[in-house]
Amino acid sequence: MRYTRPLSFGLIALALIAVPGRGPAAAAPVAIKIAVVMPEGSAWTQTLRRMDAEVRQRSGGKVSFTVYAGGISGDEPDVLRKMQIDRLQAAGLSGVGLGLLLPKLRILEMPLLCRDDAEFDHLKATLYDEFSRDLAAKGFVLLGFTEAGPVYFFGKRPLAGREAVQHTKMWAWKGDPLAERFLRTFNIPAVPLNVVDVTTGLETGMIDAFYAPPLAAMAFQWHTRVGYLLDYPLVKSIGALLVRRATFESLAEVDRDLLRETGSRYCEELVQAARRENAAALTLMRQGGLQTAPPSPEQAAAYGAYAEQVRRGSIPDFYSAEFLERVERILKDYRAPRS
Repeated sequence: MRYTRPLSFGLIALALIAVPGRGPAAAAPVAIKIAVVMPEGSAWTQTLRRMDAEVRQRSGGKVSFTVYAGGISGDEPDVLRKMQIDRLQAAGLSGVGLGLLLPKLRILEMPLLCRDDAEFDHLKATLYDEFSRDLAAKGFVLLGFTEAGPVYFFGKRPLAGREAVQHTKMWAWKGDPLAERFLRTFNIPAVPLNVVDVTTGLETGMIDAFYAPPLAAMAFQWHTRVGYLLDYPLVKSIGALLVRRATFESLAEVDRDLLRETGSRYCEELVQAARRENAAALTLMRQGGLQTAPPSPEQAAAYGAYAEQVRRGSIPDFYSAEFLERVERILKDYRAPRS
């Protein structure tokens, strides 16, 4: 369910800058191949195009991007394999892809962990350097977090009421162990499919429900095949902008600085854009006839208990007990002055 320094979904660009006079490493033009699962025309690709234009201008035309959008480079496991053999040099990944590299990152996508964006931003900022070091050890440089937005349940039938969602055929992102654990704990039948197969699944009746941020549901046009939304965001879907460490370290120091600066700035722009556009997308879908309803009190209480089970049950597959305790302490300390 995303995809903030960012599902799903929801999930920016990289630049290798070569400028005359910067030494032998900067002599040849550099073309960076970047893959994102979001379709052409989405906030992701629009941001990549703007970053490309700026980097071309600041590098004197020495650096350019080739963007592979909409899953044409494969699902995220395929993208990671291509990065490892240098067929791709960069990617905007969702939490699914990030979790394949560093499972502990999925702590940010635990259900009902953070109460609002301020808590989420504080947690990301506090853990940023730790995540960056861990990813570097895996061969990747973190340029910034993005986000796909708050994840909701969408379905062809009403979803409010404790038993309602349990009678759906819910899409689960194929190969995502957290989604499988989440839906199993919530007693929701899951049908694993790749992202590119969700539309077909909805059309054929293979699935009749899915989870996604509103912006992703609209970008993929999934919302046109359902009529209901449970108005209860359960997860914040993260994303991040990564570049191969080998590629990054081949740059002159001034180019690395420029890459970090532009990457961080555009990631933050994407976070803010995603928050605005998710709210706008939800409004537009409601105006278009999507019926929304909050969970019943019994349903909300059950989901709170299930969320706690998911967080505890993810030890040690995703993170250690010590790490979860540290995250909960970070949030508790942050909440104290605000309460």
